[in-house]
Amino acid sequence: MIIGAQFLCEDFPTYLESVKLAEKNGYGRAWVVDSQMLWEDAYVYMACALNETESIKLGTAVSNPITRHYTVCASAAATLARMHPGRMILGLGRGDSAIRTLGYKQLATAKMEHVLKKVRALTLGEKVQENDAEICLRWAHDEVPIMYAATGPRNLRLGGALADIVMLQVGTHPSAVRWAIEHVHAGAREAGRDPAEVNISLLCGMWVSDDQREALDKTRWSAACAANHLDDVSRRVADHGMPEELTRLIAVRRDHYDYYDGHLDSDAEHTEYLTDELIADYAIAGTAEHCRNAIRELQALGVGEISSAYLNGAYDQIKRVGDEIIKPLAAE
Repeated sequence: MIIGAQFLCEDFPTYLESVKLAEKNGYGRAWVVDSQMLWEDAYVYMACALNETESIKLGTAVSNPITRHYTVCASAAATLARMHPGRMILGLGRGDSAIRTLGYKQLATAKMEHVLKKVRALTLGEKVQENDAEICLRWAHDEVPIMYAATGPRNLRLGGALADIVMLQVGTHPSAVRWAIEHVHAGAREAGRDPAEVNISLLCGMWVSDDQREALDKTRWSAACAANHLDDVSRRVADHGMPEELTRLIAVRRDHYDYYDGHLDSDAEHTEYLTDELIADYAIAGTAEHCRNAIRELQALGVGEISSAYLNGAYDQIKRVGDEIIKPLAAE
C-alpha cells in the first residue's frame, strides 16, 4: 500500500518543505493540483520539488487537455521524466476547477480516449495523427506513467482500459469503492489487459487524530468536492448504477459550490450542509488504529494507494502519518 499526499500550488516555501517532509516520512507519491485560476503553476512546482527530493514520485492531479493541449502535457511530463527517471507521473482528467472557473464544459469521455492513446504514443516517441498532420515529440522515447482521474462508470472503464493508475473520487465507503474498482477492472478486461496491471489510487481526506471532531472537520472538503462530480454523473449517465452509499450525498440539499472561494477548503461555507456521516463516507478520519483498519479494508478491495489531501503546511500530521500509519503498515 502506497500512502500518497496531495498539495496545492501556493505558498511555495511551505509547499516545498511539505513535499520534502512527506518523502522523509515514507509517502510514496506527491500529487499537485493543476488549476491555473486558483493556484500557481503545477509544472513549475513539480520541477522544483523533483530537484529538491530524491525518491518520491511527483504527478499532476490533474491536468486536462482543454487548458493544456495534450501535446503540451506530454512534452512537459516527458521532459521531467527525462530529468528525473522513474519519478514523474502524468495525471489527466476531463477537467474540473481549471475549466469550470472559465465557464467551460468538461471534455467528452470519447475524446479523452483519443487523448490518452495519443499521449502514451507521444511519450514513447511514436507518431500520431493530429487533424491532417502526422506529429511526434522528436526527442522523446521513454514511457511516462499515466494516471486517469475518474468517478463515473464510463470514465472508470476508460481508465482501466488505458491508464497505469486510476484515481478514484468516490469516497472511502467499501461499497462505493468496490463498485468503482469493478468498473475499472471490467474496462481492463474489455481492453485485453490484466486488471492487476492497473494501480488503484483513492483520493480522499485523511486525518489522524484522537479528537474525532477535529479529524472530521479537517476532511470536510472531500465530500463537498465529490458531490460535484457525483451530481454530474447522476444527471448525465442515466444507467450509472451508483450504489446508495454514493447517491445519498447528492440527495441532500446543498448550496452552490464556490470554486473561487473555498474549493478544496474544509472551512468553506459550502461544506456546512454535510453531516458527520456524509463526511465519514469520503474520508479516513479518526485515531491511528481506526485509520489503519480502514486502510487495510480498502487494500483488501484492491486499492493500491491512499492519496490523502491536502497537506500544505500540515507538518505534524505528515509526521504522525509516517509514524503511526506508514511505518506500522509497512511492517506487516
